[in-house]
Amino acid sequence: LLIAETLDTVGLEDATPRTPLGLSAYEPSVVDDLGEAFWDEAVDATGTPRPVSAPALSTMVQTGALRLRSRLQASEEELTDRGITFRASGTDRHLVFPIDPMPRIITGPTWDTLAAGVEQRMRAINAFLDDIYGDREIVRAGVVDLATLERAPGFRRVGRHVPAGRVRNHINGADLVCSDDGRWKVLEDNVRMPSGLTFALAARDVTCHHFPEMLEAIEREFGEVVDPAGSLETMCTTLRAAAPPGVDPERAHVVVASAGEEDSTFAEQSLIAGVGGFSVCTTDQILVDADDDGTPTLWDVSRTRRRRVDVVYMRMEEEMFLSSTGADGTVLRDPFQTVLAAGTVAVANALGNGVADDKAIYARVPTMIDFYLGERPALDQVTTYLCSVREQRDQVLDRLGELVVKPIDGYGGAGITVGPECTEEQLAARRRELLTQPDQFIAQEVVRLSTLPTFDGLGIQRRHVDLRMFSHLRQPGGPGTAVEALTVPAGLTRVAPAGSLIVNSSRRGGGKDTWILRGR
Repeated sequence: LLIAETLDTVGLEDATPRTPLGLSAYEPSVVDDLGEAFWDEAVDATGTPRPVSAPALSTMVQTGALRLRSRLQASEEELTDRGITFRASGTDRHLVFPIDPMPRIITGPTWDTLAAGVEQRMRAINAFLDDIYGDREIVRAGVVDLATLERAPGFRRVGRHVPAGRVRNHINGADLVCSDDGRWKVLEDNVRMPSGLTFALAARDVTCHHFPEMLEAIEREFGEVVDPAGSLETMCTTLRAAAPPGVDPERAHVVVASAGEEDSTFAEQSLIAGVGGFSVCTTDQILVDADDDGTPTLWDVSRTRRRRVDVVYMRMEEEMFLSSTGADGTVLRDPFQTVLAAGTVAVANALGNGVADDKAIYARVPTMIDFYLGERPALDQVTTYLCSVREQRDQVLDRLGELVVKPIDGYGGAGITVGPECTEEQLAARRRELLTQPDQFIAQEVVRLSTLPTFDGLGIQRRHVDLRMFSHLRQPGGPGTAVEALTVPAGLTRVAPAGSLIVNSSRRGGGKDTWILRGR
């Protein structure tokens, strides 16, 4: 094999063919051993490539394993140089975010349907956040009980500082999964500080620079693939639009609040700041002080001349931010809340948004859509059991080996147990937690995540994937006016490690370029 590969005579197509493209290495994932058949977006049950994926798959197979490996190595060196990395779970080491050559392909009509559904959810969540920190009509109506809110770790008094009628979740990341013959569901809503847009854009750069023939093949057959360029500029426009009343959005000064270079998303923070002309500031580079009129004001002192801050783009945990000291050595909590109360600075996304990321609140989003918008949900979501409810917890305990259990405030894949993947010891530990602190967990049915062909260095394997979409909320007419929603044409497709249903970069997965077809 070594000699053959050195001579470049062995490629993916050289093994005994099992499919029209010779995908002999395209083996079932480990989770298929559980007896479940998973929907594959690119290859049908007979091993035949689906028409929309055939040009890209054919091109990848013809390229061969040796050339694919060489190009992937070059792309990963390039991504490392650009800082497109993540911190793996359980370690301080930053790893490159690998991009697989086989893309995920989504038709234009499907993308439009998904975008409309995601935007609907985000408008409802924004209304929910505005309500619970204000009049609490949804509580008085008995739709959401106060106890559920008070249990949510993200429900914080600081959220009341946002004036009523303002956008709270300016930048949103919705995680979706495709399953069961191409049906889509929303898995999670992220309205605190969703990251990953730069990974999505980097995936397109990898395609264009290292696998251009794949893009050319699909466009010859099906027409234009949407260019995601401009997505970062759209984000920067949304952040400027969050400025307080009376501030010209075009002139608004935005500060990216960062935990510093050790933060796992610091490279993304820096890139966004560079595109928008913003400052990346740690807490010791901001100062609360009165302006010439005596009004409490936030200042950026990261440069020689201090500059008034109009918008803080929060990219660090809010409790860390509030408990840190500012440039004058004073803890920021009280001074910063004074500035918020004065209305001289806006925070995107707003403090206190963590309540909407709570998994128990997720279960109620369909009801929110009806309550606030008077609409039916455009997208389904995963069946969710509230372990704080005794009857539902008992159901979860009875089926613990079949369900996914998540902490209500968890994100990034932390604390999740997937029943079919767990050992008896892991299930026993989770059972003890559910018996002693059930209100801290929810459970969901195992989602039959779709798979896509993924190159593992030697052959093509099935790997499970999800999709993060990035939507924005703005108020073009100013505070109190209608909220406008839009979704950028850049999807982050994340790939799970072999044999796992947990799709998250912290679990050492990777990504794929997401192609949206606008052609015929």
